[in-house]
Amino acid sequence: VVGRNDTLRQILTELDGVPHLGSDELKDARDRAITLELTNRFAHIQNPHAEENALWVQAKRGVLAILRVQPAKDLIEALLQPVTEEHELLWEDIVDKELVTERMRMRKA
Repeated sequence: VVGRNDTLRQILTELDGVPHLGSDELKDARDRAITLELTNRFAHIQNPHAEENALWVQAKRGVLAILRVQPAKDLIEALLQPVTEEHELLWEDIVDKELVTERMRMRKA
């Protein structure tokens, strides 16, 4: 069953329908080159969940950074450990590296 939102139907509607076999338009088209310019209507559509996905990625990076600084068998144990000066220095180093990586990523985009 073909619906009203069928892509081919939309294109034919935009072209004012299918030409008839005996029309002057078709006779002229046989004698001339035809050009057709296509535009992608969907090129500018953004992912509606892009912001949410970015937040998830950021949260995952944060958890991985915590586990690198304070290794433990699970996240809860890592979060309950007391923070030492060494942990603070490692954390600053990781955050600095993340900032540099993010800046490089932004320049490429």
